[in-house]
Parts: sequence; structure tokens; C-alpha cells
Amino acid sequence: MTPGRALSIIALVILAVVSTACRPGAPLSAKAIRGWAKAQGYQWTEGPDEVQTEQQFFDYIDGAAQPIIDLGWKRSVLGALRKDKARLRLTAHEMRDSKAALDLFEQNRFNGTQPIALGERAAYWERGASSKGILFQKKAFFCELFLEGSGTKEDLLRLASSLEHLTE
Repeated sequence: MTPGRALSIIALVILAVVSTACRPGAPLSAKAIRGWAKAQGYQWTEGPDEVQTEQQFFDYIDGAAQPIIDLGWKRSVLGALRKDKARLRLTAHEMRDSKAALDLFEQNRFNGTQPIALGERAAYWERGASSKGILFQKKAFFCELFLEGSGTKEDLLRLASSLEHLTE
């Protein structure tokens, strides 16, 4: 092998290593979600749990995973948080593609949800003064935020909007 060819191969190997090391983390990873929660002033009471295998998913949601898997499930980040008297449950699923995420969004909408401007599709719901939630789909992600206790619709919209940015 000539010295010039050896240098070319070494340069290619170095470029491959550097590009892999500089690649951003996966959108909506547990690490990104931890930072998001901290920035919002929330403390984790459960999780965040990053679920990456079908068996983990079955175990986590007590066997009810099959319909979501059948739509094209890839992984999930789930957990529960607390801030003062507010309790927040977070569910984020990465699906095979945006169509699978939209299908999951449509399956999770129910009577009484109101369309809102967030992501590609989103809906807000409220049950009484202390229970509200947002479902949204953006790209291959389906996210649900469920807020109990204190907190307003505006608080929940702000949380969902900041979470949406993690899907980039």
C-alpha cells in the first residue's frame, strides 16, 4: 500500500469516527426529556423510562401494547412528574413514520377533544377543573401530556410546545 493511499484510508476512518461522535442524540430521548423536565421546574416521580423492546413495552403497559406495536411502534419514553401540586404524566411514542404516528393520534382522540395548533395534529381535553391533557403528533412522534392538580390550559400548552421542540 502506498503512503498516499494509507493516509487517505486513515483520513476516512477519522472522518467516520468524528461524524458519529458529533451526531445529535435521538429526538425525545430520556436524556433530552430529563433536561426538558428540569427546565420546566418538574421533578420525576417515575422514570423517565425509555422502552425500546416489544417485551419491555408489553411489561410497562401491562400487555396493552399490541395495538400500538401493530401500527408501527419503535420506542417510547414514559414517566410521571410533579411540580408543587401539579402532577404530569408524559407518554411519547416514536413510530415507524408520520402516518403511523397520525394513526395513533386518531385512535387516541375521543369525544370532547378540541383541536389546537401544535405539531402537525393536536387536541386538548379537559375533565373538570383539575384534569386536562394534550395529545399531539409531529413527524413520527405521538405525545400525550396529562396534567392533574393545579395548572392551567396555558401551562399545559406551554409544556407541550416546549416538548414539541424536542422532536426536531
